[in-house]
Amino acid sequence: MRDSVRVLVVGGDQGLAEEVRRCVFQSQPAAAVQWLRDAAVALARVGGGDIDVLVIDPALIGVGANDLPALLERLHEASKGIQTIVVSESRNWTADLRRIVATSARRKEASGTRSLSRHGRKPKTIGFLGAKGGAGTTTVALNTAFALGEKHAVVLAELGSGNDTLTLHVRTTAKSVCPPGSALDGLWSVREIPGLRLALAQDIFTPETVAEELGDMGADADYLVLDLGATVTQLVKCTLPLLNALGVVVDLEMLSVECARRLLSTIGQPDICPRGPIGVVVVNRASLACPFSVDELQRLVGMPVLGTVPPAADLCNAAQKARRPVVIFEPDSLAARSLLQVASSVAELT
Repeated sequence: MRDSVRVLVVGGDQGLAEEVRRCVFQSQPAAAVQWLRDAAVALARVGGGDIDVLVIDPALIGVGANDLPALLERLHEASKGIQTIVVSESRNWTADLRRIVATSARRKEASGTRSLSRHGRKPKTIGFLGAKGGAGTTTVALNTAFALGEKHAVVLAELGSGNDTLTLHVRTTAKSVCPPGSALDGLWSVREIPGLRLALAQDIFTPETVAEELGDMGADADYLVLDLGATVTQLVKCTLPLLNALGVVVDLEMLSVECARRLLSTIGQPDICPRGPIGVVVVNRASLACPFSVDELQRLVGMPVLGTVPPAADLCNAAQKARRPVVIFEPDSLAARSLLQVASSVAELT
């Protein structure tokens, strides 16, 4: 995966984010642009780290001239050394942005921090958190892990439930045993995907330290995929700051959207905010026409949509009965292709 400069755009108009994307479209290496509508959520996101450039237009977030210095000061305190562009105060902010992105890219290349992580086999950590129960979080996490496991070494862990629902979806084989005193008893191998291993809820002894221990155990893995369930437990709070990317799983109906808005407000707190980008995965479980579009959902939650999974109740039930994920059970189906796209989009965020 190629390194990128991360640009955060803050404002109530998505048009500013699109203009930023056009501005840095041909930058080398690529620039990953994230747009957040709310200034408070943006502050929490900056506090999570891994942001190189901040682009802000006070007119678009309702920040007055008197309040702007205080906001910028809080943003700088959350992430020391961040490059900030205030659109209204720049004569040519697009040129400033290109220059800053290029400078940040050279600084990343010179520091070699990301290359060091790859050489040290530190896995990229991806989490999936449901907006509410039954949204399809386990299905998305499982299929993402299987999709990435086709070409990469992956560890999939179920951290959001005391029940081992993963065993209802796949067939495990051998188990590697961890040393005495470990937070995790061991990792299970999976049929059909030699590069994939599972950490089951029944094998977790010390939830407070298991997230970091999984990272150590997955030192030979490329990705660590975490099913975080649908509740912000203490374990989830400890895990969120370790994430390179987070996908919030939302059903395409208003109750789920409102739950997603509240969830994003909760996890936007600086002490538990993921260090990497956040996106939304839409799982459309309804067979009838939905009251609003995916674009409207994206506007309501203020987060980019990473992918949309169409209704496939019969297919999912058949795949679960066969204990095989959809991407393997029926790889040519629309649902499988959509889940593959989700896996690709989330992996690109890391």
